[in-house]
Amino acid sequence: MTNNIEKDRQLLENLDRLLAGREKEITGPVDDYTRTLLDVARKIASLRDKPSKEFGSNLKAQLIHQLAEQEKKSSNNQSFLFWEISRRKMWQGTIAALIVVVITGVVLLVTLLSNRAG
Repeated sequence: MTNNIEKDRQLLENLDRLLAGREKEITGPVDDYTRTLLDVARKIASLRDKPSKEFGSNLKAQLIHQLAEQEKKSSNNQSFLFWEISRRKMWQGTIAALIVVVITGVVLLVTLLSNRAG
């Protein structure tokens, strides 16, 4: 039991050294299991490197494109109030009914005025 605890302690120390960039300071006997864990730790440590400049420039271009698309959408949303309302489904029926009432009122008014004159 004590031997396993000592191996675990040594493995943790070696992992700390590896992740700190001090791979040359790894000590003690290394069995297959420990070697596999250290290899995985090396791979993880290598992933912490800075991304390539190409990746950074592609990411920047993509973000700029997305910001431009959002700005374009927000500028399209600042249209006249009437046109914005007419695009919303809940207002379409109300506006249609209002137009019918106005046209009916105009027709009745014209009819009444023409009957009075005649």
